[in-house]
Amino acid sequence: MKLYYFLSALVLALLASACGDDGDAEGTIVVTAYGEEFVEEGLTTDDGWDVQFDRFDVSFGGVSIADAIVTAATTVDVAVPSAGQGHEIGRVTVPTGTYDDARFTITRVAIEGRAQKDGVEKRFALAFDDAVSYSLCETSTRVRKGAEARFEITIHADHLFFDSRASAEPNLLFQALADADADDDDVITEDELEAAGLGAYDPGSDGADIDNLWDYLERLITEIGHADGEAHCVATRIVD
Repeated sequence: MKLYYFLSALVLALLASACGDDGDAEGTIVVTAYGEEFVEEGLTTDDGWDVQFDRFDVSFGGVSIADAIVTAATTVDVAVPSAGQGHEIGRVTVPTGTYDDARFTITRVAIEGRAQKDGVEKRFALAFDDAVSYSLCETSTRVRKGAEARFEITIHADHLFFDSRASAEPNLLFQALADADADDDDVITEDELEAAGLGAYDPGSDGADIDNLWDYLERLITEIGHADGEAHCVATRIVD
């Protein structure tokens, strides 16, 4: 009989705790932006170019989760080393629960860097102003009572060097960008990329309007936003 009363009390206590967590209890969601090792430490392309980013500024037009606005607008340089933790861009206190409604908008990406191969160095400083809204991310954030949960906006910089927008396993290439340096001053510019043809690059079935390397990069940059590492989000270009 004593065991019965003990178990009954234990069940009631657990139910009360659960009700508290799902009722008035709150926790915190910390939102970060992370560029992975590809941005912070650099990468080597499949055609042998070592790429380093001196700056990789990502401008966010708005971030929300759990029906709460995390930040209206902010810019983060994800090239700054973060020891794998990313950069905090905001936090909100929300009721406990599981949330899958995260949304964010990237309004601008500005990058500076250099690529080296066989004693040759090519530099670049490029800015992309196409705004993209990301929603319906394939991940969820669990908020527990009095605890911190994290939602990470992951920036996949390696996508900038994909040779295909259609392949499930594209190559990472830089040679075509290096060859676009028509005046051979070792600086790759937007004008030079606009003048360069696609060559062997595959713009994908929805890329019939892409006929030069600049337009190709502009489309690739709209696909760099992910969530919690590899989770995909629906990307929608915002056309003025």
